Amino acid sequence: MKIGDAMVDVEMKAQRAADQERPAVVPKAVAPQAPVIEKGGKHRPPEVPKIESVTRQIDSFLRSINRSLDFRLDEATGQMVVTLRDSSTGEVIRQVPGEEALRIAQRIENGLSLMLDEQA
Repeated sequence: MKIGDAMVDVEMKAQRAADQERPAVVPKAVAPQAPVIEKGGKHRPPEVPKIESVTRQIDSFLRSINRSLDFRLDEATGQMVVTLRDSSTGEVIRQVPGEEALRIAQRIENGLSLMLDEQA
């Protein structure tokens, strides 16, 4: 079994558990809105109220299954890191990008810095 398959399995189990805990009437889910393409090929980003609405719905859903999302900026790499946690235990369920990926990015950055310092 691949890691991706295991994550899909875990996500499906979490969804089934959430479905069992939900009340009979479930509000219609709103998918994130893709950028609108106007005439002439110009892109218009989704409207802020729509983004806020979707964010509130995601937050509400995560609270209903005792989960939380944390956003942080990794200081070493400058990358945004999103962490899904179990709200009751604080256990990290999933992190994107993972710690190993962040460390690899940091090593690459350090290697490039050293190469530039040597050339200067």
